[in-house]
Amino acid sequence: MRFLAKMGLNEIYSFEKGIIRTFLLLLFMAIILRADQMVMSPVIPFIQEEFAIGDREIGFIGSAFTLVAAVVTLIWGYLSDKFSRKLLLTFAILIGEIPCFLTAFARNYNELFALRVLTGIGIGAMVPIAFSMIGDLFTEKQRPRAQAWYQMMGSMGVLAGMMVAGFVGPTYGWRLPFIIVSVPNFFFALTLLIGGREPKRGGGESALKELILEGKKYVRTMKFKDYLLLFKVPSNIWLFVQGIPGTVAWGVLPFFLIPFYVRYKNISVELATVLLLIIGIGMMFGNLFGGIMGNWVYTKNRSYLPIFCGISQFLGIIPLLISLNWPAAVEPSFSYIIFPALFGFIGALFISSAGPNVLAMLANVNLPEHRGGISSIFNLTDSIGAGFGPIVGGLLSSYRGLDFAMQTSVLFWIPCGILFFALIFTLKKDVLRVNTVMENTRKELE
Repeated sequence: MRFLAKMGLNEIYSFEKGIIRTFLLLLFMAIILRADQMVMSPVIPFIQEEFAIGDREIGFIGSAFTLVAAVVTLIWGYLSDKFSRKLLLTFAILIGEIPCFLTAFARNYNELFALRVLTGIGIGAMVPIAFSMIGDLFTEKQRPRAQAWYQMMGSMGVLAGMMVAGFVGPTYGWRLPFIIVSVPNFFFALTLLIGGREPKRGGGESALKELILEGKKYVRTMKFKDYLLLFKVPSNIWLFVQGIPGTVAWGVLPFFLIPFYVRYKNISVELATVLLLIIGIGMMFGNLFGGIMGNWVYTKNRSYLPIFCGISQFLGIIPLLISLNWPAAVEPSFSYIIFPALFGFIGALFISSAGPNVLAMLANVNLPEHRGGISSIFNLTDSIGAGFGPIVGGLLSSYRGLDFAMQTSVLFWIPCGILFFALIFTLKKDVLRVNTVMENTRKELE
């Protein structure tokens, strides 16, 4: 299809309509699911006022949502390596979106807490299932770019969730945004079930692609004992570890940014939402920029990719700190947010450049039958940071103020950037190991 070629994704293993429809639905679902994750942030002040709660209680909700999603991801990851991912994803969407819809009818803090946790159970499925599908849809050379488009659509979802909540919430109440962001995925799930097709395992491997299209089957599946093998891959370990400090910052910064600017910079929720949207656009373009650049760097030399990721983390820290420390105005207008938003945009662009490349590296150093499992483990380690982020932010805010919490969180990207450089010594070897196994598998299938 021409539009896939324009996206730089002409190496999809099959151009059948059902396969292309599945990939496009993954992109659209990413928008809505990420909107679910961020829809709460702009309406935090209204929730706090109605339920008479503080930053600590809000932090517990954000952390519980993320941590529960991460833990159940382990289950979804194992299932996605053994059963139909199309059916699993359809089922998971329903599990997550029904509680998200019902959040609009929460009568107290406990109900709100429980419904957000239940939403996380469904959302936790998207990570390993989508990761496994994309690994089978595209070759090693185009996975960074495919993941970049997927990540970018997720970033668009972040923007959509913030826009809906930030502009609808102040006028119509904080409850309506949860309905708006949950309903579309019911339609997408039904479309996937009826019109989507399951990608064939191994279809994204250059050594197997032709044989898979001829009807040969990749019969290996995930076993429980294989989880131990995943920890013997050095690149997996470094990718796991680097994710923890980086996601602490991602757990604090977007979650508390609007309350921070309302409280310390004296601007309205609507204006703070615009600022956060601009930073979110930086994330979106950062994902696409990172995937395109990562694809180019990876084709030059596989070992250059972690260098690119590490440097991008360092380049993003200073602009974000400038944005947070921009002096407050007595009567801020729209013009006030121009420079904080500009520096925030630049910082978010660099920081988020690593995201699609991390996923691509994980896919490239693991076998097709292990990708759901490895994605679930990575999401768990990644979400430990993101899950504890709101708690860390809430506690630091309670004791030292939200200003201190926000600026401290940005510094967590320093160890994240440093840890990327360890991959220089492991990535190429691990990729070659997978390619060797695939070549041997090709001989077996022939």
